Order: sequence, then structure tokens, then C-alpha cells
Amino acid sequence: MTEFHIKTPTQLKAALRRLRRAQGLSQSEFGRKVGLSQERISVIENHPERVTTDQLLTLLMALGMELVIEPRSLAGTPPRTW
Repeated sequence: MTEFHIKTPTQLKAALRRLRRAQGLSQSEFGRKVGLSQERISVIENHPERVTTDQLLTLLMALGMELVIEPRSLAGTPPRTW
């Protein structure tokens, strides 16, 4: 299973592109799959800070991924539980 720990837009950009390509999808094919234009997929991949949460969740679901939010653990500090 592929797991990504993304902390920056640059890391999100690389992850989205890698996941799409791993499924053998062009931007056009992926856009058709999720109901977005190739141009919008390109903008999202090149400027992931411009993606809406709804679009990000849709893209991740189509790629067989999910978004997990967890606290950053500091050295020697256990993660907080809610």
C-alpha cells in the first residue's frame, strides 16, 4: 500500500501526479473519470493550493486513496488523542 505524508503543496503536487500516472491515466482520462476538464486537472496538479476540499476528496477517492488527518508528533511528545 502506498502511503504519503504530505506537508506542503509541492508534496501534494508530486503525490497526485504519481498516483494518476500509476493508474496509467492521462490528465484527460482522469478528468473524464472525475467530471473535470483536462485543464482543471492540470491546474490542480501544478497548483494544488488552488484545489477545493471537495475536489481533493473526489480526486483521492477516484485514485483509491483517502485523506487521513493526524497531529504531527514532536520528538518525545506522544500524539494527542481526541
